[in-house]
Parts: sequence; structure tokens; C-alpha cells
Amino acid sequence: MFKLKKTIIWAITAVLVTLGAAATATSKAVAAVDPPFTANATYTGKDTNGLHHVQISWDNLGDNAQYYNVYRYPTLYPWGGEAVQGCTNLTTTSCESLSVEKGQFRYIVKAKLVDGREISNQSGNTLVDIHSYTGAPATPVIYTTSTAPRTYTVGFNITSGNNADIWELYENGVLVNLFQGFLLENGQEPQHASRTFYDKSSGTYQYVIKLSNAYGTAVSQTITVVVP
Repeated sequence: MFKLKKTIIWAITAVLVTLGAAATATSKAVAAVDPPFTANATYTGKDTNGLHHVQISWDNLGDNAQYYNVYRYPTLYPWGGEAVQGCTNLTTTSCESLSVEKGQFRYIVKAKLVDGREISNQSGNTLVDIHSYTGAPATPVIYTTSTAPRTYTVGFNITSGNNADIWELYENGVLVNLFQGFLLENGQEPQHASRTFYDKSSGTYQYVIKLSNAYGTAVSQTITVVVP
């Protein structure tokens, strides 16, 4: 009886070892290594029809790839990606994206491999700014107006010069418009934004406005508001 039990234990152990080895071998077979794969996107300018051109290129994976697809994602809303028209099911390694929209976009290239897997480019400069301005923002002219006791507005104006994508309003050195600071730029046209404060506590407040775009930043003078 003892020998029989010992034989059964050995048999079970042998089966478990065999199954474990098979599982390891299968795991190694499935865990294929993705080939190196990078992409690059470059803004090449605006044509006479008002279309913005972006040239995208990527590594040639050769016989490893069936085809390539290019997707564009706005950086402010990364869940809103879309396939780039004319840049899907490609067997070449470049294409051009035409856009009427301005903003900052990330271009992602995905390769459909011959083994059925799909991989995205692992690195590379795929972040592109599409804009109409040509340099850093013009210096903003800061102002304040009051419409009621303890209620006032702080804002800025640009009458000419390069627009900004983002404006930051600082109150006593602290940013106060974190989720309200995005701007629609229009090249060198006038630009404006403001924020109103209601039922402000008594005190002295200093405000500074900072503008930013793809080329740089500009900072306003400091303005002081005294609330009785």
C-alpha cells in the first residue's frame, strides 16, 4: 500500500511538472517581442485654401507588418481620437494630414502585424502645434473694472500682435483660473479674456496675467485691487 501511494504521488508530481513546463513554453511562445517602431509628425504650414498640412512618417517594419493606420488625438481631449483621412490601411511609411482645425495634436501610428497583433509607435516626436501666430504672445494689457461692491473683473487685451493659447491669472502669486485658461487664437488679431470675482473678502489683491503659446510666454504688469 505504501509503495502504491508513493507511486501515485510520483505520477502526480510528474504530470504537474510536465504541465508547468508546457505552460511556460506556451507563455514564451505567445509573449512575442514587438519590433522597434517610431514615428514623427511635422507641421509644414498652411496653404492658400486655409488647410494646415502635417507630414507623418514612421519606421518600415518590412515583412512584419500588414499595413499601418494613423490616428490624431487633441491633447486637451485625448479620448477624442480619430483616424486620419487618407492615412489608413497603408503599406507605405508616410502620409499627409490636412486639417482646418487649429490646436495641439498628437499623431499615433499603429501597425497591424502579420501575426495579427496591433502595436503603436513606441517613441518619436508626434506632438504637433497647428497655429496661425508666428511668435511668442504680445504683452497683455491687464485691467480691472468694478460693477458692484466687492465684485470686480480682471482681464486682459491684446490689440495687435501674436495671440496666445493659454492665459493664466495669478492672485497674490497663486493661479486662480486653472480650468478656465484656454484660448482660441487667431493669429495676430485682437484677443481678450477676463474673470469676474464676486463677494470678495476685504483685503488687498495683486493680479498678474501670463500668456503662453508654442513659441513662448508674455507677462503683464501687476495691478492692485483694494476691497474695503
